[in-house]
This record gives sequence, structure tokens and C-alpha cells, in this order.
Amino acid sequence: MALTDYKYLIKNIINTYITTNAITKDNGVTIAYDLHLYARGPEDLKYLFYTEDVDVLFLYGEPRVRSIRPIQDVPVHYQMSYPVTVVTVDKHAPPLGALVCTATTMQAKARTAMRAAIAASAQSAVGATPAYTLKIVTETGSNQWGAAINLWKTEYILEWTTG
Repeated sequence: MALTDYKYLIKNIINTYITTNAITKDNGVTIAYDLHLYARGPEDLKYLFYTEDVDVLFLYGEPRVRSIRPIQDVPVHYQMSYPVTVVTVDKHAPPLGALVCTATTMQAKARTAMRAAIAASAQSAVGATPAYTLKIVTETGSNQWGAAINLWKTEYILEWTTG
């Protein structure tokens, strides 16, 4: 039996959708630089946003898994909750010019892309292995100062059910 890394599959679903349906900067023309990483890495957010010029950061966290067996004779199904956090910051044209990426605008564009990516891949094809259902369960936004930058975050909890 082949092993399946569902966190990688979710990252691939979202990354592939956004690659073909690019998020744009505030002007609606320039393509934003989005970066997809596994959460809790050693990356410095200030470095990523201001040196590497990342506009939207997608962080894929570790899953929470629970088995579901409502009836004794039914095979066990697994329900996995995957956190995906989208991080943005306000970015100015150098040196301290006009805003080119407004954090809240980039969050709205990322939200639209996330919802569309999940809707496009909400269910596996008939007969596919693994068979799955994928949906966004919650979206929680926050704003906080950290490492001398004003971070705008939205945490999405994606529910992946498979049998």
C-alpha cells in the first residue's frame, strides 16, 4: 500500500490553483509573489516579505486526525483537520513610497483564491485513490505586531475526510 501525505496533497491543490489563477497586487495587473511553505520552519518573516519580496505567504500546518466509525460494520473513515495560514503585510514602493500591496487587499484576494481552489477540488474523481472530500470548515482572521512588522493573518481549517 502506498503512503499518502495529505498535507502535501492539500499544499499541491492550493499551489496549483494559484499558479494557474494568479493573485495580483493592489493594481490588479502585477502578479503577486506567493510562497507556499510548511509551518514552523526557520524562515524569518521580515526577511521573506522585505528581502525576498514575498507578497502572500501560505503556511501549511500539522493535521489533527480522528477516526469516524458510526456503525460497527462500517469501515473506519478518517477525518483530518489541516490548518493553512495566510500571512500578508503592507508593502510600500521603495523608498517608503506608495502602498503597492495592502495587507487587507491581499488577504481578500487570497481568501477568494483559497475558496475557489478548495471548491475546484472538493471531491476526488470517481474511483480515485485515495477517495476524499475536502472543505473549508473555519476562517479566522487576526492582526498582530510581530518582529517589527504588522502581520495580517487568516487561519483556514480544512477538513479532509477519507476512507
